Amino acid sequence: MTFTKAVTSAFRNALKFEGRSRRPEYWWFFLFVFAGAFVIGVIEHLALGGGQWLTRLFQLVVFLPFLAVAWRRLQDTGRPGWWVLVPSAIVVVSALVAGSVSRQMLMGRLADTPEAAAAPGALILVLGLLQVVAGAVIIWWMSRPSQRGPNAYGPEPRVR
Repeated sequence: MTFTKAVTSAFRNALKFEGRSRRPEYWWFFLFVFAGAFVIGVIEHLALGGGQWLTRLFQLVVFLPFLAVAWRRLQDTGRPGWWVLVPSAIVVVSALVAGSVSRQMLMGRLADTPEAAAAPGALILVLGLLQVVAGAVIIWWMSRPSQRGPNAYGPEPRVR
């Protein structure tokens, strides 16, 4: 699959979470998203002096197509697509914990002993490490070959 076909396919199937996507479709679209955000960000910085609103708009436009192609890519390897959400879920939990700790610090409610005061920080550290590990596992799975033949998510996509 070529770069152009991969990008076209990802946008055409932006709302399709069933079925399978091969490695080239995922990785070419990944390159498109990464390079697009980088180039738009550089242009925005040089021409507009920052702001990042064009970059955010681009990321909003490619969010669903990227999620869908990642979902289908995991299914192509024989894994449930929802696994792609795990690193994001850890980020949300980390943000909630960090916000709670910050609020307690501002209100002076953290425990008086150093050991008890360090516990929330340790939890945030563990959640951060979990996010890195989960992200690495997802990248590993995305790089694995397609599962040969039909699997629980559909027939093997044709090689074009």
